[in-house]
Amino acid sequence: MNKFLFVFLLVISLQSCEDSYKTEELKAIEDISNDFLIKKDLDVLLNVPDSIDHIKVYKPNVDSLDIKVYLSDALVPIAQEKEDNLWMFKNNNFSKSDSIVFYGIVNSSRFKGLRYREFDKKKIKLKKPYSQSEISEVKIVADQEYKILKFSRVCFDTDKQNGIVVVELLTGLEYGTQSGFNGSILIKKKNNKWVCILPE
Repeated sequence: MNKFLFVFLLVISLQSCEDSYKTEELKAIEDISNDFLIKKDLDVLLNVPDSIDHIKVYKPNVDSLDIKVYLSDALVPIAQEKEDNLWMFKNNNFSKSDSIVFYGIVNSSRFKGLRYREFDKKKIKLKKPYSQSEISEVKIVADQEYKILKFSRVCFDTDKQNGIVVVELLTGLEYGTQSGFNGSILIKKKNNKWVCILPE
């Protein structure tokens, strides 16, 4: 085979693999945005315990909610997150089998090679009661919250059935932001959907 033809085909093959990876990463970001918001925000909002005096606490009807979310369109290198926040990758309290998967991905060459990436966040569809909004579009008034959701690059295993991503969830308030979660999570593909496996 002509050497130049071989190099050309190799470049095309590598580009195709990279495009396939980015497509799966975008799908994962959409799936886990919805799954994570439900598990770490909506479930908490809808299941507020009654007060210590057994006084009923107001629990909103999910159909009445319209929660604005600012979704960052930049995915930072996950290896950089590990370097800056090593604690996120230690003692995650996963089950033994999930812990093996988690650290297998962390120690992979792909984990170290993922670079900064921007993506079109308008392609991400959030499920009700969440909807995307720019922070500038949110009317900041007392007691009105909005969410800020940020992700690192998603590092998949070889078969793209498991992955790791760093997630940061903030609540925007009238006087600043309040952290809701900041850490690395394991994700798994189930029935063609990515779901979050949160530490036990």
